[in-house]
Amino acid sequence: MIKKIFIDNFKSLNDFTIELKPLTVIVGNNAMGKSSILQAVSFLANCTVDDFRIILERRNWSVNNIKSRVGNSNNSRITFETTVQLGDDELRWKMVLQTNVKKNTIHLISESIIDILKDEVLLEYRNTAGGFINDDGELIDIPANFIVSSSCMKIIKGIKNVGYRLKKIADFFENSASFELLSPKDMRLSSRGEVKTIGESGRNLPSFIKQMNNIQKEHFMTKVKKILGERIDDVSASIQGKPGWTQINVKEHYKCKDIEFSSKEISDGILRVLAFVAITEIDASDSVFLMDEIENGINVDYAEPLMKVLSQMYEDSSHQLIVTTHSTVFLDYVGYEQIVFLCRDDNGITRAQYMFENEALKEKLEYMYPGEIILNMSQGEIAEMLLKGSK
Repeated sequence: MIKKIFIDNFKSLNDFTIELKPLTVIVGNNAMGKSSILQAVSFLANCTVDDFRIILERRNWSVNNIKSRVGNSNNSRITFETTVQLGDDELRWKMVLQTNVKKNTIHLISESIIDILKDEVLLEYRNTAGGFINDDGELIDIPANFIVSSSCMKIIKGIKNVGYRLKKIADFFENSASFELLSPKDMRLSSRGEVKTIGESGRNLPSFIKQMNNIQKEHFMTKVKKILGERIDDVSASIQGKPGWTQINVKEHYKCKDIEFSSKEISDGILRVLAFVAITEIDASDSVFLMDEIENGINVDYAEPLMKVLSQMYEDSSHQLIVTTHSTVFLDYVGYEQIVFLCRDDNGITRAQYMFENEALKEKLEYMYPGEIILNMSQGEIAEMLLKGSK
C-alpha cells in the first residue's frame, strides 16, 4: 500500500504531503484538491505502463492543465515521491519531471527507487544515464535506447532478471486502477472481450460480470443484495446484437412476478452500485483503487451497506482504497481515523490533515458522528482549527 506521497507542482498540489491508510476518505470543499490527489496517483500508476504523452492524451490534458498555477510560476518541474509498503519491503520511488508548456511535452530528469529498511538503492537514473539492481544483486545499466519520455519502470519491468523488489513496486502500480471517471452512460454500452477490470469509466462492466467465475459471482450477488435488498434476484450479462458484445441485465423478484431490466433501463445509481461491488471482485493483489465522489447518484439509504462492503474489501484483500466524498452521511459509516480534510492555506496551497487528530474536533465525537460535525461547522471553521493546530 501507499504509505505516503509527496507531490510538488501538480495542479493545486505544491510541497504537498499526504499519509494514506488501507482506507482513506478525503473530504473538503470544491477546488481544494481532492480530485487532484486521485489524478496524481493515477498518473503515477500509468507511468509504469505508458509514455507521458499517452497519459496526457488519454485524459485529454495539456501540460498547462497539470502544471500548478499556484506557488512559484517559474517552477517547470513536477516532483513525486512515494513511499510504498509491500509485504516486508518498504520502498521509496521518486521521480522528477521537466515540463515544457509551449511544446506541450514532459520528460524525465531523474528517478530513483530505494529500499528504505535496507538503505539500498535499487534504481538510479539521472541526466540520461543510470542503472538498476537485478536478482543477483548486480548493477545493470539502463538500456542505451531508453527514451526520457517515460518512467524507467516502464522500460525495466519487461527485463527478465529485474530485481524482485523493483518488479513488486512496478506490479503494484500496474495493478492499481482509477475509477474516478465512472460513467453510467458508458456502463450502458455493450462491451466485449476478456477483461481484468471494469475500466476507468466502467465501460467494461458487462464483460467483467459475464466472465466472473462461480465464486466471484456468488460473492458479487451477496454484496449486491446486502446493499440493494433481497428483491435483486440476479445480475447477469448477456450477448446482444453483434456476437461477443454483452449488456447488463438485472432481475427483480416480487410476490406477483419477476421483472427484468436491461442496461438501458437501469438507473444511474444502481449502475454505480453494481460497478463498486464489481470492483471488490477484481483479482489483483497489492494495488490501490481510486474512487471520486462516491456518493454521486446513490441514495443515502445505501450509504451504510455500501461503505461496509468497500471497507470489507480492503480488510479481506491487499487492495488499498482512496475515496473522496462530499456526503456527510457517507462519512458516518467510516472510521473517524480514516478521514482526511483538505483545505487551502493563505497562499492558496492545498494542505491535508487527518481531521480527528485535532483534539478539539476529536472531543466532538463524544456526542456527534463525523458527518454531523462537518454538517454543523463551516468548512472555514474546520480549516482554521486544522491550520492553526499544524503551526
